[in-house]
Amino acid sequence: MIATLNFIRVPVIGLVLFVLAGLAWNASADSREKRQKQDASSASDSYMGLSGEEIWSNNCLRCHNIRPPTMYSNAQWDVIVHHMRIRANITGQEQRAIVEFLKSSK
Repeated sequence: MIATLNFIRVPVIGLVLFVLAGLAWNASADSREKRQKQDASSASDSYMGLSGEEIWSNNCLRCHNIRPPTMYSNAQWDVIVHHMRIRANITGQEQRAIVEFLKSSK
């Protein structure tokens, strides 16, 4: 009789753990989606009162001849601006604003 109860408990405990793991996964995904939405909305907000275009021209003109936004693809601008974030010491918010400007200017 005790062996039968253990035989039933193991799958039930496994099922409960599986359900709890699924709930935790969903909660994590929801918070990740909220964070991404907040990041996207903050990228469209101006940083220190400057638009993405102004941040782009103020930062890039220090060292480069300004490039037209159509010169590179969206994927290439992502890589370039990410690299320059590190080199030019710009913030993540500035990076997102610049990339958003470059992508919308095509």
